Amino acid sequence: MENAGHPSADTPTATNYFLQYISSSLENSTNSADASSNKFVFGQNMSERVLSPPKLNEVSSDANRENAAAESGSESSSQEATPEKESLAESAAAYTKATARKCLLEKVEVITGEEAESNVLQMQCKLFVFDKTSQSWVERGRGLLRLNDMASTDDGTLQSRLVMRTQGSLRLILNTKLWAQMQIDKASEKSIRITAMDTEDQGEKVFLISASSKDTGQLYAALHHRILALRSRVEQEQEAKMPAPEPGAAPSNEEDDSDDDDVLAPSGATAAGAGDEGDGQTTGST
Repeated sequence: MENAGHPSADTPTATNYFLQYISSSLENSTNSADASSNKFVFGQNMSERVLSPPKLNEVSSDANRENAAAESGSESSSQEATPEKESLAESAAAYTKATARKCLLEKVEVITGEEAESNVLQMQCKLFVFDKTSQSWVERGRGLLRLNDMASTDDGTLQSRLVMRTQGSLRLILNTKLWAQMQIDKASEKSIRITAMDTEDQGEKVFLISASSKDTGQLYAALHHRILALRSRVEQEQEAKMPAPEPGAAPSNEEDDSDDDDVLAPSGATAAGAGDEGDGQTTGST
């Protein structure tokens, strides 16, 4: 009991777990320190872990060499292609000329049928046609209205016509000649109502031309003047076609008058004689 706290050398050494625990903990701590030193810790030993970048002098020298080689190659090619420097406009023109499609189009002569006519008046206007079924005005289109004159080859008289085409597509919407029986009146200050031949169904229809007041006045005056001239010419032609009286017809009329006088004279004489006989009878009776 007395030697329990102090073991002697003679007594056999018992297993001391405390000392074993301490020694094992010390070994573990050293091993963990070594392992932790081998592990990567952010921010430690950065110069050893990061690859050393190339120096700026070396990079600039390599880039200068490459640029020099590229410039020498481009200069040689540019000298071969274009010995002199071109301006921006010249280079752009050369590029467009090289990339543009070479398509040569021939100039086509446009024939309208008005080559032999002289234009008197042209104006921008709207054209309406009267629809009988719906009893309303229907817009035919808007465009350029032209009044053309042409001398006739037969007798040298003047012939006129109205031609109108739509704006843009140039579709023909009115093509009529002026004739003597053509009706024209001024519907309002900016519109004229006319009767004309329709190009679609080849019939006579009523049209309304709407434009500015100035153009409407000029068109109405020109149409009215030409229609009056056509009517006067038709009247002259009708008078020329009437047969002239024969020279022997006048005396026959005088003879007929004399015969009528002769026929009337005896009847008057007989009446007078009958009156005389009546007077004699009355006197005798008295």
